[in-house]
Amino acid sequence: MVQKEVIGHLCDSAIVNLERFLQMQYEASPYVVTTYDQVQWVALQGYQELPIEDILMLWTSINKKIMYVLDHLAEETLAQPCVLNQQQTTLRWLIEEYMQHLAHHIHHQIFNE
Repeated sequence: MVQKEVIGHLCDSAIVNLERFLQMQYEASPYVVTTYDQVQWVALQGYQELPIEDILMLWTSINKKIMYVLDHLAEETLAQPCVLNQQQTTLRWLIEEYMQHLAHHIHHQIFNE
């Protein structure tokens, strides 16, 4: 079932981005954003073998935690610089990119399959 893999990928993305959102608040500036092998993460997490309810619970829990962290960011923290693929950007951009990525997968792969 492809939807399990998509939601699993969204879990992995949430895990990675939660870590980034936290680390950018205390690590040296500019924070260097590292990438991860999305295909390997999905394969190694074994989402296909898990009940969909477990995957959805994980996804929901991590995103609730992300929302807590984002709700408690100071406005000036959003301007914290980071480097992604040799491009300088900010924590605000990284958060917006995460939200767009999430919306893309939900709208185009979950509901339009």
